[in-house]
Amino acid sequence: MSDATALLSMQQLMLRYKTGKVALSGITMDISENSFVYLTGESGAGKSTLLQMFYGGLRPSSGKLSVQCVNMRTAQEGEIRMLRQRTGIIFQDHRLLFARTVFENIALPLRVQGWHIDKILPRVHKVLSFVGLGDRMWAYPAALSGGEQQRVAIARAIVTKSRVVLADEPTGNLDVETAQQIMDLLKAVNRSGSTVIMATHDLHLINEFPGRVITLHAGAMVADDL
Repeated sequence: MSDATALLSMQQLMLRYKTGKVALSGITMDISENSFVYLTGESGAGKSTLLQMFYGGLRPSSGKLSVQCVNMRTAQEGEIRMLRQRTGIIFQDHRLLFARTVFENIALPLRVQGWHIDKILPRVHKVLSFVGLGDRMWAYPAALSGGEQQRVAIARAIVTKSRVVLADEPTGNLDVETAQQIMDLLKAVNRSGSTVIMATHDLHLINEFPGRVITLHAGAMVADDL
């Protein structure tokens, strides 16, 4: 039974590509406010695909998907844009703009939302201090280490006070110590009030930083360890 108060709700969710390939099939679950959720499974299991559906990068073929009260099968583009303004996204490869400073990278979502520069400056400084990079505001991403670049990506994801933060293998390219530091930050983001949904295949991190673990296999959900 679906929980009407769930932040994200899925019932028999399916994604079938035009080629006929089924990427996701029969996924039914709810994710509540302030959760920390792992999506795990082998490469190609559907982890990244499911995350894309949570921000409207892909639309369901059938079944139900409600994200922050938005019906993702019928939502208009304007609704999807508004949803993305409430959603932070962190990629494995950061996807920073290397021709722009750290400040400009983080300020971009605020500019899109129409924030005035007088409010943008203190907000960017606050989130940079939160991720431990308060002194790197005017640096360029190329001058930062891989871990620091991922910290900038986290700051960008939370700068608009995102209700949901989606992280796709955020520690995949990092050494063990740096990965642990990134996990500490993501847990702090969760404690600050954001629901965090993270795709990962790193079972060591899952054991070290407990959360709800949803296991996918060949596009289907095969386990849900609350």
